[in-house]
Amino acid sequence: MNERNWRRRDIDRGKTLGVLLVVLGHLVARQDPVGQGWGSAWYEPLRAALYSFHIPFLFYLSGYTAGWSGAASLTGRAYRAMLGRRAKHWLLPALLFGLAVACGKVALHPLMPVDHAPASLGAGLLALVWQTDQSPAQSVWYLVVLFGFAALVPVMRQLTGAGILPLLLLCLPLMALPLPPVLYADRFLLYLPFYLAGLLAAEQDRPWCRFLDKARWPLMLIFLAVLPVLMLRAASWPRPETMLGASLIALPALHAMIRRLWLPLLRALDRLGPYAFAIYLLNTVFIGLAKAALLQILPWTAASFAVYAPVLMAAGVLGPILAARLWRECNRNPALQRRI
Repeated sequence: MNERNWRRRDIDRGKTLGVLLVVLGHLVARQDPVGQGWGSAWYEPLRAALYSFHIPFLFYLSGYTAGWSGAASLTGRAYRAMLGRRAKHWLLPALLFGLAVACGKVALHPLMPVDHAPASLGAGLLALVWQTDQSPAQSVWYLVVLFGFAALVPVMRQLTGAGILPLLLLCLPLMALPLPPVLYADRFLLYLPFYLAGLLAAEQDRPWCRFLDKARWPLMLIFLAVLPVLMLRAASWPRPETMLGASLIALPALHAMIRRLWLPLLRALDRLGPYAFAIYLLNTVFIGLAKAALLQILPWTAASFAVYAPVLMAAGVLGPILAARLWRECNRNPALQRRI
């Protein structure tokens, strides 16, 4: 199979759903709404539950993509060509976006409220590659780690001669191993098992998908039953173990759901799909801008969060879509492109 020329609708829909969950998890960044009240009481438990499975779901789907398309088995010249494409599509946008965000936050911090603003431009640029837990552009970490997986897994398979299952079993005990926050290495071992799980599922694509289709209702009902428990307890449980346990339930349930979801919702995911990358990369920018504008007329309190939440969610989704469409129009119009 040509690694560059393939699409899987369920995987595309799943990635779009995962990105929407990422936006939902970004509505509160640095400071929780002041006070207590019904307006925000639901959000922190929901965010704790989301962070136990939504990023693992994206890595599972990326691993599935790599396995189903053949990218995880490439060697030699084909492997190098694949890495070149991945660097162009993932690392270059991550670098450019990180630089733009660091510069923008330093410039705007004296003028408006800015979450995670670096102390200086030098500190912000350094944090993009060193002490990346303090990075001013946190969202780029997924692209950097994903590139690392795409580069490492084919080499691991070639050097060890092992299948995906032995590699997965080997990596599970390493999830909690502390690594320094340099080039986001501290997140590498934590999420590698979910990428490998996607590869393993792709190796058994037909039987796995038959299982998902036949068991979709039990899988979704079990997930819905476990979700309130995650909302109540996930914040206080150890992170690697919580992510692993939650993902064993959530990943197959979400995959089954996006294969047989209510048709209008599937069509909505299809319409958003072409913009999923832009939404992932730019959502925090537009959420921050919308929040800064709302702060001029509405305090950041628990009571007002009922207004903030839908506005910030809409900004995090629609803002990147408008930016992507404008960018495409600019690139289609040579005269306008020259002005830029």
